[in-house]
Amino acid sequence: MRFSLPIKIVLVLLLLLIGWNVWLPSAWDMYSKVSQTDSGPLNNVDFWAYYNGGSRFADRQNPYFWGNDPQGNPIISDYLYPPTVLPVFSLLALLPYNAARLLWVILYGLSFLAILAWMARSFTPDWRDAFLVLSLLLTLVSHPLLSHILHGQVDVFIISLILACYLCYARRRRLLGAIILAAATLIKVSPAFLLIYFVLFQRDLRFLWMYAAALAVLIGLSLLAVPAGMYADYVRYVLPEVSRSTSFWLNQSIPKYLTFSPWLARIASLGGLAMLAGLVWAIGRQSKGEEREPALLLAGDRFLGEVVFILNLAGILIFLGKAWTAAYVWLILPSAWLVVGLAARRARPAFLGIVAAGVALSMARVYGFPILNSMNLWGSLILTVSLTVGLMTGKLLPQPRPDSGRR
Repeated sequence: MRFSLPIKIVLVLLLLLIGWNVWLPSAWDMYSKVSQTDSGPLNNVDFWAYYNGGSRFADRQNPYFWGNDPQGNPIISDYLYPPTVLPVFSLLALLPYNAARLLWVILYGLSFLAILAWMARSFTPDWRDAFLVLSLLLTLVSHPLLSHILHGQVDVFIISLILACYLCYARRRRLLGAIILAAATLIKVSPAFLLIYFVLFQRDLRFLWMYAAALAVLIGLSLLAVPAGMYADYVRYVLPEVSRSTSFWLNQSIPKYLTFSPWLARIASLGGLAMLAGLVWAIGRQSKGEEREPALLLAGDRFLGEVVFILNLAGILIFLGKAWTAAYVWLILPSAWLVVGLAARRARPAFLGIVAAGVALSMARVYGFPILNSMNLWGSLILTVSLTVGLMTGKLLPQPRPDSGRR
């Protein structure tokens, strides 16, 4: 499905017009919006937590606590990420806040464009144009991305690292992939659940050991600057706080409905991830080894492994304790990858339609009203359930087209 030059010109002009007239003003409004917080009016409140955490770390304070309550219990701060990246945030804190947040949006914007270009170059040639157009279109209509810009979140960096890990793995550079996944985990813990794919689906224990070794080395190097006690504080106090979830309507995960009991929310989160792991293992068990093994070009002969990887991504978001709508930027490029790959494989129209509906909801804006406050969650649920049913029944992926990309 290659586009002719006139069609390419028209599509580029349309995307530029949408970007300039619609997306850019919205993105600028989000970037410039001031939110009222306990610290006063702020732009990019999540980035402020990183910036402030880095500043307090540079001042040799513990960024995880505001002090103690009257009973002597520690008051958890709004910095909820592993201590490994505190030295990086302390460098950003050397800049004035407005300069730091501008640099932040430039850096994660470049990381997104870089991984998009890498994926496009890795895509089967016949469908590369379609992937690029759909990726850019989903980027321009994605409300999670606008929410990400509003809050100054870190998730664009995370999905860029996750996709880079997959591409390295598919190129047989597994050690590099393991190092990248370990780095993503030490920025935000949730990428660790991608081990479901690599260990249970790919049956790759060597990748697990590489990943564990990379974690150990990166943590060891961080100890040159980060006190070991901060890791203990993070595990003892911060992780339990994150895992208890929150009922705030921007949270797009199932545990938000169970926050009346923090332990029930934690059990639902861990149980859901365990169920996801069991499903991925079962799908892998009924698949042949050569079908599971990832290969480039993307959306080529071995698309099964790619679908399961995307299933793993969508499923993680469902069961995390906290998955703000901004975290659904994880699904922008994988959604384009999935839809174009299914079209290239001539997937059944009914399945393609259901998947498209899931993608649309995953990209939709959420509102603080019943049902409408979980639009992204419903989209991820539709994607996860439809892909699981299609893969378990063997009805999702027909035989590849004779002209599909081959390695």
